[in-house]
Amino acid sequence: MRELFTIARKDAKVILRDKAAVLVMLAMPLGLIFILGSALGGIEESDAIDAKVAIVDLDAGETGALFVEALTGSEDIGNLFRIELGDDADAVRTDVERGDLTAALIIPRDLTERIAAGEPVALEVLQDPGSRVSAGVWAGVARAAVSAASSQIVFGRVLGEAVDVPGVAPAPPGDSAVPPQGAGGYVGPTLPMLTLDIVTVEPVEATIGTRISMIAYYSAGMTGMFLLFGSMFGAFAFLKERREQTLARVLTTPVSKTAVVGGKALGVFMIGAGQFLVLLLGTTMLFRVDWGADVAATVTLGLAEVFAAAGLAMTLAAVGKSERAVGGIGPALIMFFAATGGSMIPSAMLPEWLKPLQVVSPVWWSVNGFLDVMQGATLADVIGPAAAVAGIGAVLLVFGIWRLEYR
Repeated sequence: MRELFTIARKDAKVILRDKAAVLVMLAMPLGLIFILGSALGGIEESDAIDAKVAIVDLDAGETGALFVEALTGSEDIGNLFRIELGDDADAVRTDVERGDLTAALIIPRDLTERIAAGEPVALEVLQDPGSRVSAGVWAGVARAAVSAASSQIVFGRVLGEAVDVPGVAPAPPGDSAVPPQGAGGYVGPTLPMLTLDIVTVEPVEATIGTRISMIAYYSAGMTGMFLLFGSMFGAFAFLKERREQTLARVLTTPVSKTAVVGGKALGVFMIGAGQFLVLLLGTTMLFRVDWGADVAATVTLGLAEVFAAAGLAMTLAAVGKSERAVGGIGPALIMFFAATGGSMIPSAMLPEWLKPLQVVSPVWWSVNGFLDVMQGATLADVIGPAAAVAGIGAVLLVFGIWRLEYR
């Protein structure tokens, strides 16, 4: 047992002296987590849309002003959007095309005149293709405003026709829909004050799982993938010793082959455990990722995959005849595990024919376990996934030890 720990400590020191290995195992995953999480979802996510939109009122009459007042005066709409008022339609179109604005509403110059003449008129809604959800909500708000205006315009016209019917008294002075008669007789109804009262928001309490931000998702995904990359460097160290005859000299000592191979696997495990701890603390402190309330569950899953990485290191060392061979086989196998395991995209989005292969990927079991813990799962809930990862690691380790002893 003492010899086993001595070999493990020596191998761990050798790997840590390799700056490229440290870069791949620590700096690269943290960088990818930040880039992917920020680009696809942002570090901070909330339920509010908080999108920046603009309204350009080119109408010379009062109808355009009523639209602007209705949209900017709504508290519910104000909670969703940051509305800016502009007067240059071309500049606003450019801002939407560049992504500086999520969406915009342009009110045409002749809106009031066309409505008074009973002619069809269209409002222009611009949407940023890169913000489909927020822009789509703004388009829905604009449609609601148009619907509200249309219904109130129809109401005003019907009321005006009723006033003109013989025997029906005109509306009293001060009525918001029908103005008093002037010297030239009744001039017809004006557009009632436009409101969005027909659109109501009813809060509903829903029982849902904890939302996982993209930064948290990729923290789990990249951790699951890069823990396996430590296996490559363990295999490199093993093959380098064999090429330089260092391993042959070690085998001339009373130490058994099993102790030598086991010590090297333990060295990879020690490096992987340290790597997992750094990634866990790093994502928590740098990106404020919440890995869940049950720390024991997260650590158990992480150590299970570290064990799988140790087994993979021995398998790679056994099947690869040189560092170059391992450099070709290792990344391909790890990327397969990562692609089927959900490190890059959610595993549910994979094609159906690929999903049955997920069960052989330690990344799939660990990443889904991490995500479950983030959503409230406990150690008892992830014992199954952790056991599956450990089982895959045990198969790889036994095969590697057997093959190396045989060789």
